[in-house]
Amino acid sequence: MRCLAPYRFGDSVKRTDNEPESNDDENEASTVLFCSACGKETNSLKKCNGCLCVWYCDKKCQNKHRKEHKKECRLIKKVLDERGGKLDVGKELYVGPFGKLPPQEECPICMHVLPLSENLRTYAACCGKTMCGGCDLQHKTKNKGRSRTCAFCRTAAPESDGEILEQLRKRVELKDPAALINLAMAHGRGELGLPVNQATCVQLLRQAAGLDCPAANFLLGNFHKFGDMGLEQNDEEALKRWKEAAAVGYVDAQHNLGYIEASNGDYVAAMRHLRLSASRGFKPSMDGLIGCFENGFLHHRDLADTMRIFYRSRAEMRSKERDLYIVQLKTTGEYEENMDF
Repeated sequence: MRCLAPYRFGDSVKRTDNEPESNDDENEASTVLFCSACGKETNSLKKCNGCLCVWYCDKKCQNKHRKEHKKECRLIKKVLDERGGKLDVGKELYVGPFGKLPPQEECPICMHVLPLSENLRTYAACCGKTMCGGCDLQHKTKNKGRSRTCAFCRTAAPESDGEILEQLRKRVELKDPAALINLAMAHGRGELGLPVNQATCVQLLRQAAGLDCPAANFLLGNFHKFGDMGLEQNDEEALKRWKEAAAVGYVDAQHNLGYIEASNGDYVAAMRHLRLSASRGFKPSMDGLIGCFENGFLHHRDLADTMRIFYRSRAEMRSKERDLYIVQLKTTGEYEENMDF
């Protein structure tokens, strides 16, 4: 299965090939649609005539979205062309309805949905808030030349590793799961002046997991899966941890469960997991679903429904400030391709 692999934490001018066609599909006419470029909801959109999955207000929106959508659009169109224009081949599996999607965490400053990548977020140990990197950068830019403060609570920023550790330990005493994870990984990686201590890392992560923290369960699942951080490789324990994280909507864990189910031959279960994580804007899962469609497992309508929600979720995670933050990361060489919205 193409583009479907377990995911580790932290770690496609003018369109020339196709014109958008009118919304004349009777099955979709009663569905409220939204533009994949701007997110506008209406029943008078035009469909991309390549993949037949996404909709746009007009050519302007389609051209704006072309860079992001071009590669997958051409791939899906190629499959449809090979089928003689048929959307399905008759052997597709019934996946079932989406079900209720869990709420997504928002940045407490801009109120946009937080980026999926932890590398595009900033945790403030002073107040225990997790904000997007865009808001943190905007605050630093406005306060350039002044004393550095927290973008949320305006507490003076720590000036040394020792001060950061002191703040983290205070938050740990308050049973803050994010602080437990940050302190755990500092021990595990030997950061903030601490010696490498994998046992302490695992112990702190287990404390966070005991507080129903999905990120902690996901990390422990990864460590068991790959035999990292001093733990023995244990697929059963990894699966258990990922299921606990996925149950509360943690997209990385949902994706990994999709990978596990696909490797076991249960493509219905795999696609159900992938649809949930793709619906949150997780691109590796969307790629995996396109692979399922290529192989004749997924109905085109299910692919299209998921892709529209996928793009809406990605739009909800974008802002001008976050774009500027990514530009800064690219300038400093800190940006990586897996830092995906």
